[in-house]
Amino acid sequence: MKAILVKEDTKELYINQVATPIASDDELLVQIKATALNRADLLQRRGMYRPPPGASTIIGLEMAGEVVTVGKNVTNWQIGDRVFALLSGGGYAEYVSIPARVAMPIPENLSFEQAAAIPEAFLTAYQAICWLGGLKTGQKVLIHAGASGVGTAAIQIIREFGAECYVTVGTEKKQEFCLSLGAKLAVNYKIEPFENKIKEVTENKGVDIILDCIGANY
Repeated sequence: MKAILVKEDTKELYINQVATPIASDDELLVQIKATALNRADLLQRRGMYRPPPGASTIIGLEMAGEVVTVGKNVTNWQIGDRVFALLSGGGYAEYVSIPARVAMPIPENLSFEQAAAIPEAFLTAYQAICWLGGLKTGQKVLIHAGASGVGTAAIQIIREFGAECYVTVGTEKKQEFCLSLGAKLAVNYKIEPFENKIKEVTENKGVDIILDCIGANY
């Protein structure tokens, strides 16, 4: 199969032939129809990110495609199913083998391209605010960098949970975008202190969860 590889010396990308992966008994072999670009891909290309032990050295952490081989222990997927998944690597290729348990069905109203853009941002947001944060209906959540990939995913998840979402952003355009996704409040931190607006909108009660997509002082 063809795959996009990285030259060790120049870090340039190039296309070359590599062995097509083989699905194990608990895996699916997927013909990739679309992939996505992540920060980790950029870092791995520059030699600044190491894939997990045993993972493919081919970059690419997200993909959407069609199942072409089903492992003998797999009973919930069939050849021809449209799936998307978060990968440990291997997305920049024609085929990838994945554990059947990580595959997700692509809704009929989504294209392969749209589905490939979902896993990293939405699963990260879901893990942070639902698994770790324990999000519940009616709670209030503050998101820093609300217009980021994870931030915009989190806004939509919070909206579907019936909770309130407040975000900080750096431009008026980002404010409008976050509000259109369902944020109740979008504060431009370059113009006014966000903490004052949060106190005002929550009547000094604060929020239940803070999702910090920045990791810097504020």
